Amino acid sequence: MNSMATYHHSASFLSARTPLNIALLMLNVDPRTGPNTHAHKRFEHLWRQASRRLCADGAANRLHDSLEKQLRGEFLPDLIAGDLDSLRADVADFYKANGVPIEGEADQDTHDFEKCLRWLQRWQAGGPPGDATGASATGAPLPFSVVAYGAFGGRLDQQMANLNMAYTYDCFQDFFLISDHSLAYVLRPGRHTIERNMEVEDGTCGLIPIGGRCDHVRTTGLRWNLDGQRTLEFGGLLSSSNQIIDEQVTIETSSPLLWTTGLLQ
Repeated sequence: MNSMATYHHSASFLSARTPLNIALLMLNVDPRTGPNTHAHKRFEHLWRQASRRLCADGAANRLHDSLEKQLRGEFLPDLIAGDLDSLRADVADFYKANGVPIEGEADQDTHDFEKCLRWLQRWQAGGPPGDATGASATGAPLPFSVVAYGAFGGRLDQQMANLNMAYTYDCFQDFFLISDHSLAYVLRPGRHTIERNMEVEDGTCGLIPIGGRCDHVRTTGLRWNLDGQRTLEFGGLLSSSNQIIDEQVTIETSSPLLWTTGLLQ
């Protein structure tokens, strides 16, 4: 594995200003936390950090209903997209009146999450005319770091579809799946360095093979490290309920893995 790529990861974007070009994509999962919780503060922080904010169909209902009436005008997404079978008429009317575009697509071969990702792909490729949001120091647009909020906690088949999106859409700089309780992202084959963020992460973690078996995984910084001698695969070994014990974790993998960490409540 000497010629494999090296990657660096951090969850610092959940608690501090970030150079990442965040695209916050809200999914239609009911949040289970109230105001003044860690999860609520993380969402408000992500909203402020994002250069693009999208609601996947019924997620617009969740956003609208979670806010006091006087605050709704301060949290306007850039786009609501999907097949629009879940978007309530009163919510659609509110956002239309406030200038939010609503794009309906009847295609049933893609779900609402993927419809939104395709919009992000188009924006990333060209962007709206005259829009310099998310530009680099050279003026070139930065690729998006997608944060899919509400990726876990609903129906299991939808959660599996969300994982498939993170596995499939490798055109973005980063692709984070987040819920009130968990953060997850795909580690491509190579060497990875992960910086722990003690402000938001509770120290629990897991390494799950995704897309097939993983023959070689070597780690440092975990309570139960992997030495590269055992295969990770369904029907065999999974590294779940592990713990981060160092400030930095290193992972060397021959195949894609899903890295998960627990979030403070």
